[in-house]
Amino acid sequence: MNRVGKKIFLVVATAILFSGAAGAQVSTDLGTWSSVHITKSFDRAFVMARFEHRSFDRIRATECYFAMAGAGYRFNGWLAGDLSYEFWKIPSAGNITTHKAVASLTGTLKRDALAVSLREKYELAFNAAGGVPGGTLRSRLRTQYGLSDIPLTPYLMFELFNGFNGEGWIRSLHYAGAEIKISRHSTIDVFYMYHLFDKADNVFACNILGIGYMLTL
Repeated sequence: MNRVGKKIFLVVATAILFSGAAGAQVSTDLGTWSSVHITKSFDRAFVMARFEHRSFDRIRATECYFAMAGAGYRFNGWLAGDLSYEFWKIPSAGNITTHKAVASLTGTLKRDALAVSLREKYELAFNAAGGVPGGTLRSRLRTQYGLSDIPLTPYLMFELFNGFNGEGWIRSLHYAGAEIKISRHSTIDVFYMYHLFDKADNVFACNILGIGYMLTL
């Protein structure tokens, strides 16, 4: 990695770590996020599907689970967009059902083995019980560095959620993880994530241990 690349990596890493430390005094829970993500490419176009399960309460209960299906397009070497639908079940909130319409744009800059990406995602959630649909803007910054000697890509990532119905800040996710390539089409994603979220006008936190399987066809 050249000098400029090192500086970018260090600045982004420091920002993410300090933002996580800002909530270090909040009482915390422990949970897990596990997922399977499948992507099929057709030149620049692609389709995708995902299933994810999340636990909380010291990993003793299911917080929620969801299934996603969508499609996207790579406009050029650095910009891609996608549209998707998500079906959510949330046992931790009375087993409610939520439907989400999601649109996102992701820009990625690369220099040698270093890559920095910014994703802006807008999701509109419809509660099956009725009520006004809720909009959320999610801004995610990710930096990663591919290791040449081993099939390992460590990364740091930060995501901020803001509401459009007067809620303001909703939650933030602070990741440190690595993607491990196990075959030409298969990758394992393992991470630790510090999750800060607003609940009844108080800030709560959860330590998340995550694992995901990604299949690229």
